[in-house]
Amino acid sequence: MHAGKKSTFTIKSGETLMSSSYTTDVYSKSKSACAAMCVLDDRCCVASFSEESSICRYDRVDNCCVATDNATGWSVMTRNQYISMPCTEYIHFGVSSYYIFEEHAQWETAKGKCGSLRGKLAELETFAENQFIKDELQTRNTGVNGYWIGGYNFHNDNDMEWVSQPDQPMTFSDMGPNQPDKLMTEICMVMWKDFAFRWGDFLCHIPLPYICEFMHQ
Repeated sequence: MHAGKKSTFTIKSGETLMSSSYTTDVYSKSKSACAAMCVLDDRCCVASFSEESSICRYDRVDNCCVATDNATGWSVMTRNQYISMPCTEYIHFGVSSYYIFEEHAQWETAKGKCGSLRGKLAELETFAENQFIKDELQTRNTGVNGYWIGGYNFHNDNDMEWVSQPDQPMTFSDMGPNQPDKLMTEICMVMWKDFAFRWGDFLCHIPLPYICEFMHQ
């Protein structure tokens, strides 16, 4: 199925989205019109439609993990760009969910991938949140050198800012020993395995795994 901005959907018949604080029910004249409404809402990645009642229920939860139930006459439509991220692989802390991508990408590409999924490169703003992610990376022990997160040197100075707050100083830092050390050329932030996943600066064009963060609103 194609709708609106040419998004492609996978359809499952006999299921509906369960109602939650993230769902909205509206009238729709058809399944394709319901899909189009989902595409027009940048925060919608899945919707369900009832042939009997013409109700279109779409979900706006940021990490696209939704609960479904069996229901005669309903169909669930999921935008294909979100299907490749199994909900069981998300980790959760506070008001955020995180997805750790083991694929390698340049920092800017990683930032774009997180954004296309309605998230951002992880911004670890408290000791507890940062320790949660560090513990997860140490537990996984995948052997990679490091993971991109959302710090960047926006102002060509001696510190970094979070991507979503380029004009605000970081209120928490976990820089590794002698880091950052080359901020004029290494302007992107990474969590280094050699530093027990403390932070460092690095060349943005080097491909590394990365961590996306999704906020619950």
